[in-house]
Amino acid sequence: MEQRQVTVQKTGTSFGVMTGIAAILYMVLIKLVGLIENVSLHFLVGVILVVGVCLAIRRHKSTKTGKLGYLEGIGVGFFVGLVSSVLFTLFQVITNKMFDMAFLYPYMVDDTSGDEQALWVLAVIWLMMGVVIGAFVGYIAMQFFKRPDHKLTS
Repeated sequence: MEQRQVTVQKTGTSFGVMTGIAAILYMVLIKLVGLIENVSLHFLVGVILVVGVCLAIRRHKSTKTGKLGYLEGIGVGFFVGLVSSVLFTLFQVITNKMFDMAFLYPYMVDDTSGDEQALWVLAVIWLMMGVVIGAFVGYIAMQFFKRPDHKLTS
């Protein structure tokens, strides 16, 4: 029997999908509760991304029997950020186009550029922030996970 090889891309993609779905469910929840206008609650989407990256690095290290290279951890963080931010951005763009543009109102300074440009500028910012935060959190988390004496508790 052939053993399945664990790669940075597989781990990052699977945890990126889970992290993106968690962020989408959180946004749906605050929309249903009626707190979507409270921009400070949107900060928790970043916290969801941080948790997703840390869990992905932890899983990747445990499947590689505790041996994890520094760049592998940063790569896992990058892929989690990329995949989750693509899913989250697609969800936000589709829901803003189909239902309402209410999500954009707190971010628009004035109406000079219009709704369409504000939506795409925000989409690019979501994508860039997801990738940058994912890689940066992967870098910070590897300060902890790179140690060979770090024991994973189950």
